[in-house]
Amino acid sequence: MLRRALDALYLLSGIAGALALLAIGLLILVQVVLRQVGGMVPGGDDITAFAMAACAMLPLAYAFRHGAHIRVDLVIGRLRGAARTVMEGLALALAAMMALLFAWASVDLVSDSIAFEEVAQGILAVPLWIPQSFMAAGAVVFAIALLDDLAVLLAGGTPSYRRSGGSTIDKAAEEL
Repeated sequence: MLRRALDALYLLSGIAGALALLAIGLLILVQVVLRQVGGMVPGGDDITAFAMAACAMLPLAYAFRHGAHIRVDLVIGRLRGAARTVMEGLALALAAMMALLFAWASVDLVSDSIAFEEVAQGILAVPLWIPQSFMAAGAVVFAIALLDDLAVLLAGGTPSYRRSGGSTIDKAAEEL
């Protein structure tokens, strides 16, 4: 049940990132059309910037779980058995610690923005905690995904990024 809930969380974050990307495309399309008839979208650039932050952060966990992140397999890809497990464990633990630190800092930033009632400095006076929340949510879900794969690896399982295909070296060779 926990596995299904986590996979649903990762999928939801991926869909949210895709929707943010779609919003950027639609907003740009509307701006282009309106410019042809002398119109404009007030604050369109601000909204696009907020959506860009969302589409960059929200799908991180989904991409990681599907092996879409760039990994350097020059060392780990050549190891087998216990040596590979130890190196992957260290890499996942380090990545998880950095992601947790970034997630904590992002949530703290949202908290500060709420406490100080900060607003964007563009045309639209949007409370900054709103776009920052998308960044924080993406960082938190990514940290969860890293901890998830670390737990799977420590329990003797195969991390999600390895289940999604061959090594990075094999994938690069196929593309060449």
